Amino acid sequence: MQITLPKASSAIQALLVAATLPLTAQAAFAADFTIGDASGTVRTLGKGDTGTVTTSGSLTVGGGAVAVTITGNNATLNNQGAIRQTGSGRAIRDNTGATGLVIVNGSAGNASALMQTADADVIQMAKANASVTLNNYGSMISLNASASGAQAVDFSSITSGANVVNNFAGGLLQASEADAVRAGVNGVVNNSGTIRSLTTSGASSDGVDVQSNSGVKIFNGATGLIEGARHGVTGGQDKPDASFVIDLTNLAGGVVRGNNGSGVNLDGFDKNQTANIINHGSIIGHGITGDGDGLDVDGLATITNTGIIRSVNAFSAPADGLAYSEGVSFGGGAITNSGTIEGLVSAGNTNAVGRGITLAGNDLNNGTREGLYGNATITNLSGGLIRGQSDSAIVAVGAASGHTVTIFNNAGATIQGGGTANAAIKTGADNTVIVSGGSINGASSGKAIEMGSGNNSLTITGGSIAGGINGGVGGTNVMVVQTAGNFAYAGSISNFNSVEFKSGDTTLSGVSTYSGATMLTGGTLTLDGANRIAADSQLILNGGALRLTNAGAAGQTFASLSLLDNASVRLGASLLTFNGLGAVVNGKTLSFTEAASGAYAFRLLGDYSTDGNFLALIGLTSINGQRAVFRFDGAYTDVTAAVPEASTYAMLLAGLSLIGAVVRRRQPGV
Repeated sequence: MQITLPKASSAIQALLVAATLPLTAQAAFAADFTIGDASGTVRTLGKGDTGTVTTSGSLTVGGGAVAVTITGNNATLNNQGAIRQTGSGRAIRDNTGATGLVIVNGSAGNASALMQTADADVIQMAKANASVTLNNYGSMISLNASASGAQAVDFSSITSGANVVNNFAGGLLQASEADAVRAGVNGVVNNSGTIRSLTTSGASSDGVDVQSNSGVKIFNGATGLIEGARHGVTGGQDKPDASFVIDLTNLAGGVVRGNNGSGVNLDGFDKNQTANIINHGSIIGHGITGDGDGLDVDGLATITNTGIIRSVNAFSAPADGLAYSEGVSFGGGAITNSGTIEGLVSAGNTNAVGRGITLAGNDLNNGTREGLYGNATITNLSGGLIRGQSDSAIVAVGAASGHTVTIFNNAGATIQGGGTANAAIKTGADNTVIVSGGSINGASSGKAIEMGSGNNSLTITGGSIAGGINGGVGGTNVMVVQTAGNFAYAGSISNFNSVEFKSGDTTLSGVSTYSGATMLTGGTLTLDGANRIAADSQLILNGGALRLTNAGAAGQTFASLSLLDNASVRLGASLLTFNGLGAVVNGKTLSFTEAASGAYAFRLLGDYSTDGNFLALIGLTSINGQRAVFRFDGAYTDVTAAVPEASTYAMLLAGLSLIGAVVRRRQPGV
């Protein structure tokens, strides 16, 4: 007997068919779509599909569903209206590794387009091999109700595909209690709108967080704002020796700002982290509950600044010691500055100091700093200002690294320290080279330059220096003054093995204490006042001219005198004392002018009456145009001008009489 079963309803048949399909066949339901009115149906875009929400359309879903799921390559989603997820799901998600995805939100004439989620990412690309381009003209907002870390844009999982964020003028990418944008490896972020993270709970919410994804390039345009509730831009190595590179360009008018952190913060470990930063706009850090550096790079950096890099404030509990509000902190590399780099402190904050630039490695658990990860060069160009409001403008700290710190302060540039404790420039254990033709202002502390325990050199090519110059203790330190004009210095020079004056007209009116050699190889050195150089310094004349003014009877004392080339001394009616005689090159002349009449023009401690070097020196020395003579007074060998002989006086008087007669004959009526 044949039995006929009742026919199933169409609804039941559909369920049975669906149950027999493999899970991978769900992509078959993906298709092009256009939404021109209100819709609550989730959508899927497969290979080559295009989804459009018109200006009059909206897609709103709730629960945990994804509003638009991407399942295939080369799909396009164009939203000109609104896409909202009001529950716990994302607005857009790819979990298959789709490539060639293009997402458009709004247009140049439509900034009202909206993508918004209540408690999840607005867009997430979840696979390493995905690739995506986002063009945003409207608003993409993650409200993140549960503060669970939901970004507006999350491309952080992408490691092998292109990921590009284009946020155009008027566009907004915003997240609450989370990072606004996370870029993947080699990601590109072009911003002319606003990228912003917000917090009311103190969450670590950053504007752009690249995490440990290397190769990210961020371009912030003239109308761009990247603003973090914590850092403006952050990321860095996740382990030692890992390679990490990041590029940031901020155009004039652009702003990168951290509201409770750094403008740019890159955490790292060593020289394998490098940052290339070009700033023509403003990069601002503001520490409310912690550090607030403008740029904080725990690695190497190449920084070009024509705009403003500033830290507004930093905070630490008094029990934890001072906080440092630093314009830039980095572990080596190069800074070229023609703008402003400065560290400030908010009014009333007595437990922090504002510092311009810190050169050092990472903070260690024992409270010390690692040394540099590479050579560090700071070039301050004309118009550039590097300033510490209440501390040094430039500080190098940390353990000796074997690298070199080089500071060029060009004509028209300023390095300005603040506070009463530290020098405008303070260096540490590594070798330091400073070349300055601009202004170094350490007037507030009385210290302009204080170098550390390395081998240090200072070359002055012009400009001005206010405050003491200390070459440091522990190394071999040299100072050279080589100007094309005048250089006047009223401070104290200390701890140099040699101070050389090569060219220009230099006036020292402070009291210097260095015990190394004072060398003249060109130009004029004027000592304004008595004993402006320590008595244990050796005077080496290898050309040039020495001039004494306002020295009085005390004059100037040196440890010894050496004559290596023709030189001159203008005494200004003062006296010179040498406690010894150094090298004398035969045939070189020494000329003294403005010597006062008296016992001596200069003298040497001891009896040099039979010393060959001394006799060679005296033979080619003149005083007030006369040959030099000497005598031993029991303690010193005194050198003075020879008294003209009687016949010389007679010839001189006869010559004067003859000249007088000639003049009288030429006068009318005589």
